Amino acid sequence: MSSWSSWAGQSATESPKPPQGLPPVGLRAKIATLRQQGVKRPSDTGSFSPLKQEPVKQEPVESPADNSARQAKIRALAEKIRSESRQSREESAQQKKQQEADKQAALTEQSKKKVEEELLRVENLIPGLEEKVVSAEDETERIAILAAPLSMEAVEDLKEVQAQAIRDTERAVKATKIHLDGAVRELEKIKREVQAIQGGAGKTKLVAELAKLDERLQAARAKVDEHKNVRKDHEAATQAEKTLAELSGRLAGVEMECEKAVMMAEPIAKVLGSDLQELGAADIREAKEALRVAQATLAPTLRLIIGKSAGLKGPVLQKMLDLQSRAEESKNQLERAQQTVEEAQSGAAAQPILKQAKERLAAVEEILERMRETEAPFLMGIETLPADESTEALDKMDTAAKLAMSALLDSNKYVSLKIVEVGRLSEATASSARQELEKVKKQIDDHVQRVRKFQAEASKRRRVHLVVGIKHSVEVAEAAIQKLQELSGELRKATAENLAEALEKARAADVEAQSAVTAARREVQDKQQDMRQQEGGQAETLKGDSEVLRSKVRVNSMEAELNKFKRLAGEADEKIKVQKSLHDIFQVLASADADIQRLSEASKHWLANPKPPAEDEQAVTAVQGTLSGATSQVEKKIQAARGLELKELKTVLGRLQKAQKALDTVKEAVRERNRSESKGLVQEASAAVQKAEQMLGPIVKAAAAPANEPVLRFPDLLAEGKDALQSMSQATELVAAGQAKQLMLEVKVEFARLQMRCKTGMRKIKTALSELSSYHENTVSQSTAAVLDALRTAARRGEGGAYVPEELFTELASGSEMISEKQLSDFFATYGTGSQLSDEQVQLVMRLLVPHGLTRRAFDALLADYYSVARDIAITDDFEIQSAKKVRKLEVGELVEARGAVQIHETLGLERVMCFAVLDGASGWVTVRTKAGVSYLTSAPKPFLYCTQDVSLRRSADSETDCVRQLHAGEALELLQGPEHERLGSEKRLRGIACSDESSGWLQVQNSDGATMAEERNNMFKCTEAIAMTDVEDFDSCSMVRRVDVGEALELLPGSEANPDSGGTRMKFRACRDGLEGWVTTRGSQGKVYAQPVKRHFVCIQACPLHAGLGAESSVVRVLMPGEAFEAFEDPKEVTGGLKRDTYKVRAVRDGADGWVVAQSAGEILPWRKTYKVLKTVPLTKSQPANEAAEVVEVVRVLEPDELVDVSEPPTEDRSSGQLRARCVAQKDQSAGWATVRDGLSSLHMRPLTEAELIEAKALTAAEDGGAAASTTPPLDKSGKGGGKSKTASKGKGRGQASNAPKRPFVEVKQEMEQSSWQRSSKRYRSS
Repeated sequence: MSSWSSWAGQSATESPKPPQGLPPVGLRAKIATLRQQGVKRPSDTGSFSPLKQEPVKQEPVESPADNSARQAKIRALAEKIRSESRQSREESAQQKKQQEADKQAALTEQSKKKVEEELLRVENLIPGLEEKVVSAEDETERIAILAAPLSMEAVEDLKEVQAQAIRDTERAVKATKIHLDGAVRELEKIKREVQAIQGGAGKTKLVAELAKLDERLQAARAKVDEHKNVRKDHEAATQAEKTLAELSGRLAGVEMECEKAVMMAEPIAKVLGSDLQELGAADIREAKEALRVAQATLAPTLRLIIGKSAGLKGPVLQKMLDLQSRAEESKNQLERAQQTVEEAQSGAAAQPILKQAKERLAAVEEILERMRETEAPFLMGIETLPADESTEALDKMDTAAKLAMSALLDSNKYVSLKIVEVGRLSEATASSARQELEKVKKQIDDHVQRVRKFQAEASKRRRVHLVVGIKHSVEVAEAAIQKLQELSGELRKATAENLAEALEKARAADVEAQSAVTAARREVQDKQQDMRQQEGGQAETLKGDSEVLRSKVRVNSMEAELNKFKRLAGEADEKIKVQKSLHDIFQVLASADADIQRLSEASKHWLANPKPPAEDEQAVTAVQGTLSGATSQVEKKIQAARGLELKELKTVLGRLQKAQKALDTVKEAVRERNRSESKGLVQEASAAVQKAEQMLGPIVKAAAAPANEPVLRFPDLLAEGKDALQSMSQATELVAAGQAKQLMLEVKVEFARLQMRCKTGMRKIKTALSELSSYHENTVSQSTAAVLDALRTAARRGEGGAYVPEELFTELASGSEMISEKQLSDFFATYGTGSQLSDEQVQLVMRLLVPHGLTRRAFDALLADYYSVARDIAITDDFEIQSAKKVRKLEVGELVEARGAVQIHETLGLERVMCFAVLDGASGWVTVRTKAGVSYLTSAPKPFLYCTQDVSLRRSADSETDCVRQLHAGEALELLQGPEHERLGSEKRLRGIACSDESSGWLQVQNSDGATMAEERNNMFKCTEAIAMTDVEDFDSCSMVRRVDVGEALELLPGSEANPDSGGTRMKFRACRDGLEGWVTTRGSQGKVYAQPVKRHFVCIQACPLHAGLGAESSVVRVLMPGEAFEAFEDPKEVTGGLKRDTYKVRAVRDGADGWVVAQSAGEILPWRKTYKVLKTVPLTKSQPANEAAEVVEVVRVLEPDELVDVSEPPTEDRSSGQLRARCVAQKDQSAGWATVRDGLSSLHMRPLTEAELIEAKALTAAEDGGAAASTTPPLDKSGKGGGKSKTASKGKGRGQASNAPKRPFVEVKQEMEQSSWQRSSKRYRSS
């Protein structure tokens, strides 16, 4: 409107073009008035046709003053019209808003009343509907009664009755279906009315009541459906009667064939039990052939009978079943004959096995005979043998018994293995051979019992030998105690000089006696238990026990003597400890006095030296430590000392104080000579700090005004800043090393000032590096974005502004396979970037984007226009938001690909772009940024994937479709769509314990198909004591149904509780295990509980496995059978670790093949990253071809395992060698070239870093930087924007901070600073 007003107010002589479109109504009228007044406008270039006017009378030409006044009047009138129109629109909008608010409030109140009325109306319809349901259920029962005659046999007498029953049943079924359909329609109508009601307190109750009525109607319909084909079922039964005679005749012929085959197998069966060699191979083959023919004839007949039986009912079905039984009997006869023939073939194989078993049994019996011969010494009539002879004889008996037992066990093992081996033969032969082997095994077991009896006899004979051994041990211990008593007397008489020697001898005797008494005590205790377990008469047992008791008394007496000696030794030991503690202190004091005397003499010769010798300083420190330790020890002892010890300690303390005074004199001389050395340390540290401050001066100056510095100088500035930071760190270490020495107070003050200067310098250099790095990153980010935008603009050559990067690459590369830095720079020098970028900024971006050239694939990926969703936003089908429809919602982190240039909505100021969602292929318009600057999409790199193992590339997302080709490990894939995550079924388990045996674990209550395997019951009881289930509640007239075991689950039937006259409580239950019903006593007459209610119990409706854990791979503890109860601890949970499937639509980078990849397990397909890890030693070459026969291969260097490289683009195939190779740059030394990712189809040489390894590598890089500024070349995203301002400089402590610096020698730090300074100078020289 403003453009029309300005046009209307212009002078007629200017002849401007009128605006496009029609002017406003008010302004149109004003223009018409001006036209009538003679104001003309040129119409040959306007958007409307020229005005046709009648010739008018020539008016005199107005003066310029009148024309200006008229134009001012027109403008004022136009402004008034606009103001009135604006005010009218605002008033109309306000009135409309108030009317909408009033209308909404009224509608809300009416809606609440309407909901309550609807709920009341629907509730009144429920009783009528319930009556119809009851009527339908009654008619269903009537149908069952009418169809009862049809279950009888179809005879002539009942033919008319059954025909009438069919007619009555069909009429009843038809009428009942009509009633059921009417009730169902009314129920569905009421359901829809209830669902249409919004809210309401009684809606939930109505829904529950309707669900119950629905269940009853469905049950009634199921019963009616059983009789819907009553006539057809009856006719099928009649037809089956006719078929029965034919099948009976056919079966008779088949039975004759079967009997013939069985008769041919009878001779084989007769010979089977005697000599198998009498059988001929021809007889067995003839019998087998006859059996095969009979089985081939019988099988189709049996299948025909079974097929005809399907769908039959009543007596006809029973006759068919009889025929089936006859056929199955013939089949069983054939199977028995077949088994006889097979046993005949394998019968001879068992004879060698039986022979070897008997030979082994004979060998075992010879060993047993030799074992009995070892008992001969004890059978000569000698009651007690000498100890040596008895021990030897008993050992021989034990050895022989062990040898015999070993032979028996070996034979038993052999026989057991042969029993298993004969089981592979035919059943009858295996049974016979197994019986023979079992007999042999039984004989071996009998021999084992004889050996054990022999061992028992040997143990009995050993009793006497044990008693003799006990007596001998006790006598040895008594001799040691006697010796200890003699030495104890000497210890009491010992003096201070020989007290320690006497105590040592007595302690040695005590150790010997203690060992002897302990051995005797152990011997008595062990052998007493052994003798009680020995077999023998009561007199022998009593005799052995009495000997043991006497030995125990003697051992107790010896232990009392040992305790007396312990008290005596403790007293002597206390005396020795006091003497020893004082003796050590005296030795320390004497040594300190000697060292102080030597140092005092040596200090007289220090006048000629500027510094005391290092060994003398160390000696002073050592003596001071010795005196301090001795003084502290004496003071502690004085606090608890008494008597003589206290007096001796006070004397020692006085001598220590005297020695400390002499040492202080020597220490003063040392401090006097260290002052000159401290001054030199301060001077060197001050020079190092001053040098570092000079280095950081230019860096701080540049950080104050970074815009004044050349862009290309920033990398050098940052490198010089790091050198300054390192120099300041070394100066800080030098100051810290100086502070670690023993310095005077004034020297410490100087070092403290230097330390403050170091901290200030560290803070300045870190701040300057942070600001320079941040400014450099921003410059790089903005410049890169401008350069990439210019390239994308140049690549938009398709319809609708779509990218055509191939044409731009061909134009820039000039026929080569790669774009160089010079070619790209020439392009920008010719066409510019479209923004205010300097040549230096463009040159900087070229160094970052094209350090080693751009291939076609790398160029395509660089220009790819991908975005990542930063905020939840909808994708719409139209650019205009007012008329657009929502396609779907984009989630945060989702990737989209731009399919055109970003367009700005003129009215709303939104930046919108046409996008393609990578996840599912949805396309539409998405808002990139609002007018207020809120970003919904951020730039992202082109997504790539790589294969960790071989997978199939298929034609569609279905995993069963044809395979395009096989993708091998290490191949890179361009992600076109996906991933689509799919879970392949999920089981449910709950944790608890089984009621029958208390097995705990996770019970599977739902399988992967969603079928219920166990359901929860609330009326469950658990049997706590075994009890009988009876048929009636009365004890006098009841009979037992079955026994209810402990832990068995019982389901309480409603309204079934009784209290007998004899007391207690009885209830009627249904057993969950087998479904039997009966009465069970829950509480006895004396109050004993036999069954008690339980909560949260599940009953298995089919076999349910009980797992050890919730994981999919957990083992099965056991399987619960149907009817078993399970007590749950918590609600069911989904099984973790179930099967998952991820589907991707990809394009292979190697050959451009498109297709779908289905990943069945985690880790098959992973995101591709540019940083690779070297797995094996691999050469880095200058060119891609790795085949020396095709081209000379020049090796740059060899990449070592665990080394990291940056790959410029996904790996491609070298056609000369078939290897998968990638162009990369080593992070270690920036060496560039080509490296092999995979050699043919063998294992990988390199692979991309995982997410965890990438985080670890970044953390390691940050730690090596030590808190310095961020990298001079920050990583670029798809648009060339950097990662934002680095916070590395403000976090953590630098390498040069004194708080974390190790205490290193001053000379070492100084040498390291000088070496580092030389290296920096030589590096600058080489670079220049």
